[in-house]
Amino acid sequence: MKHGTESPPAALGAEILNQTIPGLLARKCRARPEAVAYRRLGPEGWRDVSFADYVQKVVRLGASMQAGGVSRGDRVCIMGDVSPEWMIADIATISMGAITVGVYFTSSAEELDYYIEDSGACLLFVGSATELAIAARARKALALNQIVVLDPGWQASAGDPANALSIGDFLGAPFSAPLEMLAEWADRAAPSDIVSLGYTSGTTGKPKGVINTHVNLLGGALANLLSAPDAYQHETRVAVHLPLSHIVARVQSGCFPLVSECVPHFGASSASYEETVRRARPQYFVAPPRFFQRFAATIVSHVNQGTTAERANYRLALTISRRVLKERQTRPERPDPFLAALYQACQEQVFTPLLRLVGFDQLRTAITASAPMPADVMTLWQLWGVNLKEAYGQTETVGSNIAQAEDWQPAGTIGAPIPDPAWETRVDENGEMLVRGPGVTQGYWNNPEATAEALRDGWLHTGDIVEVQKNGQYKLIDRSKEIIKTINGKTISPTQIENELRGSPYIAEAAVIGEGRKYLTALIEVDPTVGFNWAQEADPAIASYADLSASARVKDLLWAEVHKANRRLARAEQIKDFTILPEELTPEIGVVTPTRKKKRRAIALRYAPLIAAMYDDSETELLERALGKKILKSK
Repeated sequence: MKHGTESPPAALGAEILNQTIPGLLARKCRARPEAVAYRRLGPEGWRDVSFADYVQKVVRLGASMQAGGVSRGDRVCIMGDVSPEWMIADIATISMGAITVGVYFTSSAEELDYYIEDSGACLLFVGSATELAIAARARKALALNQIVVLDPGWQASAGDPANALSIGDFLGAPFSAPLEMLAEWADRAAPSDIVSLGYTSGTTGKPKGVINTHVNLLGGALANLLSAPDAYQHETRVAVHLPLSHIVARVQSGCFPLVSECVPHFGASSASYEETVRRARPQYFVAPPRFFQRFAATIVSHVNQGTTAERANYRLALTISRRVLKERQTRPERPDPFLAALYQACQEQVFTPLLRLVGFDQLRTAITASAPMPADVMTLWQLWGVNLKEAYGQTETVGSNIAQAEDWQPAGTIGAPIPDPAWETRVDENGEMLVRGPGVTQGYWNNPEATAEALRDGWLHTGDIVEVQKNGQYKLIDRSKEIIKTINGKTISPTQIENELRGSPYIAEAAVIGEGRKYLTALIEVDPTVGFNWAQEADPAIASYADLSASARVKDLLWAEVHKANRRLARAEQIKDFTILPEELTPEIGVVTPTRKKKRRAIALRYAPLIAAMYDDSETELLERALGKKILKSK
């Protein structure tokens, strides 16, 4: 579906930017109190929660915060995994006039201390005993008057912080007229009020608190929903699977239901996202490429384990689908009726049952963003019948200012500027993309220097280098701060090379090394599903993930995958050596963010011995001996 084929109702179009979150929530509840606000997964399946119940929960918590001393403009930290309680705490904080500070539930005690101190938070909500244990090691958290545990089943035990309190003990009595209180809060709110500090993932330094207003969050929501215009007329299931401290998840859960017919679906946790998606069967799904890779690996593994006849049927269906996809991309206005009928049969008999395995059989809008999508993976989804598109956005923009609008677009671009006059996108003389629009941040909390660097003359300098193709499509090259300069003077984008490597179904992630070096190398993370099974077939001695790095047979096989990527790269961009990582890249070990953006500095430090082993320093050592001193080597 193309952008702009339908428009949101006038009251929810341009006029939305004059509204506030509590005002829209009150309006939605007043108009349709029994409509479904969200669903949560329980032992008996999905349970509906109406807008009337939702407003009661929001107002009761917001009033309890006021009774506990939280005032308008105060900052409130929320640290926890995906849950309706997180969303309710967020909307309650915003509605009563305070500012939500989202904290990733994987944060360390030191990181939590930083967020509390930098934001000046006066209250901390934690999702469960897990996050409370982290708060118990954080000095700033222990100095707060209260730490409130959102898990309704939590009970205090010996060793818990003295300032920890259950949500049951924190809440006051239910309100007899919650809608009136919500309306009163809405009357005090202005669209320009600050409602959120969303800390960036900190891939290149300390996280910065991105300041967002009502306008920013709502404007970003409207921009994102341009890809799903039917969500304004029909109930649209949305699987909430990313941590709610992530701006995309917050907008999907907290703002989408206020401006459309989207219904968020909450599973047990972010770790169980596969079950959440499978059981929600979303009609709208947005995720980084890594999630689509994982789901694709599940489908491919299922196909590989099928009978000989099933695999033959799949190969035949794929052959037909390739012809259909080529037709869609080259002459969509003149489809072949016979081919279309064959494809319909393939869809019904082969592809839809496979998509049902992961919960994608009713998907209407599928968007990937935050990193380039490997071309082969995107093509695979399109062959299966999922009209997957790429888009671009940042925490600093909330919404996507650029997205693929046309159907069945090949991978390789992030699309074109969205057809909304409120948003503007341009490219400066250095290739950096600049954006301004309703979703763009007001700046960084307590950081005027970073604000002045990022926001100039009303334009957000994204830090991302792009190329505008002849057809107007934008190609994302890399972060300006992540461009590699080799010792030979070559300027290289590691992201482009990593994307080619990740095109292999056996490679989950790659980190290209080469700053100040003579040639490029890579650290490779093997896919824990398809890749691991493939490796075990090749080398029966492999019993655990850690065994992969020591297997000469697996490295030989991976060389074939690296060579495939190298053939698509210029000579200076080709990988000359690689090392298989002995562990998966996870936020817990500090090398990727919760949304799996690579922390390159942390990777370089953690795997320094592995990196050093890939470079021959004999020439440098010879010169050092001749000069009788150390030569500074750029790492």
